[in-house]
Amino acid sequence: MTRTRLTPKKARFVDEYLIDLNANQAAIRAGYSEKTARQVGAENLSKPDIAAAIDDPVQKRSGRT
Repeated sequence: MTRTRLTPKKARFVDEYLIDLNANQAAIRAGYSEKTARQVGAENLSKPDIAAAIDDPVQKRSGRT
């Protein structure tokens, strides 16, 4: 799936996650509630569309293109 299919909030989560690879903090910075950020972050990482949007940049960052 392409990143264009993500909702604005999910796209923001991806952008924030790529900063420090911290799902909890990425969820908070993306606008999710601090009370549910840990759960939402974990759930988001398990969603195929979000995982695909994260995979390419992480692979490039690690030099495994």
